[in-house]
Amino acid sequence: MGKFKPVRAHAKKAARPQGAAGCVLLILAIMAGVMVFLYLVMKSNANG
Repeated sequence: MGKFKPVRAHAKKAARPQGAAGCVLLILAIMAGVMVFLYLVMKSNANG
């Protein structure tokens, strides 16, 4: 007969990748750049 081992909970969870913070900052920088671009386009085409 086989020996049964008790199931143990995983002590170590899967860690986030190291590049996660840089990716988030890159996405935020792109979003800010798009907003500034749209602001400048709307400002240049304003009537008045």
